[in-house]
Amino acid sequence: MVDFSVEKGQLKSIIGPNGAGKTTLFNLIAGVFIPSSGRIYFDNKDITSKKVHQISQLGITKTYQITHVFPRLTAFENIRISVQSRMSSFNFWRRVGTFSRINKKAEEILTLVTLADSHDRPASTLSHGERKYLEIGIALATEPKILLLDEPTAGMSPAETIEATKLIRSLTDQLELTVILVEHDMSVVMEISDEVMVLNEGSVLAQGTCEEISCNTIVQRVYLGERNE
Repeated sequence: MVDFSVEKGQLKSIIGPNGAGKTTLFNLIAGVFIPSSGRIYFDNKDITSKKVHQISQLGITKTYQITHVFPRLTAFENIRISVQSRMSSFNFWRRVGTFSRINKKAEEILTLVTLADSHDRPASTLSHGERKYLEIGIALATEPKILLLDEPTAGMSPAETIEATKLIRSLTDQLELTVILVEHDMSVVMEISDEVMVLNEGSVLAQGTCEEISCNTIVQRVYLGERNE
């Protein structure tokens, strides 16, 4: 059983051994799965049975371990499509000039995720780290209240990981965004988290600040046991 909450503007990380239930929990929050028991609340509303698109419209957006972008579209076009999902309705007769607000918003987000210089580059030509940034930008374009980041630094080099860590923390503070992060890299978790929750076999093993978690002997034993297998 998992019982936890996250406060507005907080960056909360979820860690645990492989198979602990981290990604499953994310999928439950995002509406990919429907829980067999228990309830999920967001802004004091029960969202337990809502579908993915309904939860996204409410303000919960999820990124994935494997990037989901349109490879043939430019970085700008990828983000613009996402912006349009929130700022525009389908209309054959709409003048191109009326999309200025959408274009401006897409430009702002491209700058936020440090991809302004890649404006006209097809997504397929971006580095792995840049595609991760682009996916975060696509998520931000939906104007989330809660951003679920699933392994955002997976596959990155040490240098890319450092920069990604700075970016995630900066976005959280600058946008006053609530972020729930699943991450295996403990240096990332300890660097940017306000609070950490540890899962083990589908249950909460411990919750607390980074210092409290790093000093928790039970948590240490679980990870040591995982490494010794």
